[in-house]
Parts: sequence; structure tokens; C-alpha cells
Amino acid sequence: MILYHGSYTHFDKIDLNKGRKYKDFGRGFYTTKVKDQAEQWAGNMSARFGTPFGFVSIYECDDSLFNNLKYLKFDEPTEEWAYFIMNNRNSEFIDIETQINNQGNQFDIVEGPVANDTIAVVLDQFMMNMKSGTALVEALEYKNLNHQISFHSEKGISLLTKAGYYEVR
Repeated sequence: MILYHGSYTHFDKIDLNKGRKYKDFGRGFYTTKVKDQAEQWAGNMSARFGTPFGFVSIYECDDSLFNNLKYLKFDEPTEEWAYFIMNNRNSEFIDIETQINNQGNQFDIVEGPVANDTIAVVLDQFMMNMKSGTALVEALEYKNLNHQISFHSEKGISLLTKAGYYEVR
């Protein structure tokens, strides 16, 4: 399988500590099967960090080995997916023992849809009981083609082989 990673900088070695906390699937290294999406990520990151262009790194990955690791997959937006994202994105979330989440990086790899960019407002409305679980799923769901696979451990990262990169302006 070919995966893409969009960034504002080029690098050869993946450093899991550089991933931002409180992302959809927890702190990790995020990739996608959708090339256009990675290019958009690169452009967004480049604009955020004030660099003249971004980079898309290309990785080869043997996904037949995913099941040998702690692998969680969401095939589509569901209530479980929405709660998982909500728990990972919430910096005040503490119920990590009983609620599905990846704040402690207990999963090596997580795959599924990307939540839309209005997530903060949607989560606030849900937590104030203004949205049901079903409405939460509908509100978080991207309407365009999207996909992400996040890697959260060295075992997961070891499945990636860099195959190249290119600049995005």
C-alpha cells in the first residue's frame, strides 16, 4: 500500500514525539491513501508555519502486517468513531481506562475517516448536551473523500519505508 504524509518540512526519520497531542486518533504520525489530501495537509501546514512550500512524503507499507499489531480500524463514521475522536481531542479527558481512546497510545495503528475542521464547536455542543450521539457523527463527518492512518509506536512506524517526497506550493 502507498501512503502519503503532508508537512511543512522534509525529514528522513519519523519522530513520534513531534506529533501534536489531542489529534483525532491521538499523538502520532498521520498518513493517508489520498494523495490530494496529503497535498492539502502540506499546504495548510506550510501556511501555518510560514514556509514557502510544503512537502508530501511517500511511504510503502505492508498493511497485511497490521493485524500483528494493536490495530484499530473505523470503516466509516460511527458513534464509536465520534466518541473515540472526542476523547482523544479533549485535553481534560481522564477516563482513559473505561472509554475508548488512544491518549496513552495503546494502539500501534489507527485507521479511519478524518473528522471535519469544526470539531471544537461540535464537541462543545455535544458536551453541553446540545447534540445526540447520532448528531455528533453527522456533524463530524467530512463530506468529501478522506482517509487517515496514524502510527503511534515504533512497531507501527517500522512498517513504513520511505519511497520519496516532493514539494507542494
